[in-house]
Amino acid sequence: MKSPKAPKPTAQENAMIMRQGMQLDEEMAKNEKRLKAIARGGLGSKSMLGSKADAAAKEVSSSATKKSMIAPNVMSGFGGYR
Repeated sequence: MKSPKAPKPTAQENAMIMRQGMQLDEEMAKNEKRLKAIARGGLGSKSMLGSKADAAAKEVSSSATKKSMIAPNVMSGFGGYR
C-alpha cells in the first residue's frame, strides 16, 4: 500500500522559510565581518615574539595561580587545626 503524499507547503510556510533563510544569511554575514575584523586586529605590525610587558604579566598571573593552588594543601599540613 502506498503512503499518502505530503501536502504542498502553503504560501505562509514558504514565506517563513524565505525569512528564516534571509535571517540566517544576515547572521552569517555579521559573524564573517566580525571574524575578519578580529583577524585584521590580530595580524600586521604585531610582533610574533611579544613584549617584555606581556611576558611579565604572564609570569605574574601564573605564579598567582600556583600560589592559590598550593595554599589549600599547606593548610592541611598543620595537623587539622583551624
